[in-house]
Amino acid sequence: MAELKYYITYGNFKPEYQGQSKFIPAMEEWSKKVEEFDCKVKFWGISYGTSETMVIVIKGTSENFMKVSPPESPYTNTRTNMIAIF
Repeated sequence: MAELKYYITYGNFKPEYQGQSKFIPAMEEWSKKVEEFDCKVKFWGISYGTSETMVIVIKGTSENFMKVSPPESPYTNTRTNMIAIF
């Protein structure tokens, strides 16, 4: 049976986190907060070929992923693709 396990989220950095000196520490801190919801940021980076500026891959259950709150994140205007693992 398939289970949702990975989430690919695209978004744009909030204005207050523009520039590497601001968004790198903000993403490192936010990635630690995600672990409080029993999820794990597998990796994140700049997204090329999309209208969004960044991409994040998170691993976790769908129930826990729903607790990860974008308003508390350093990015906004998100869309997410969910990956089901067999």
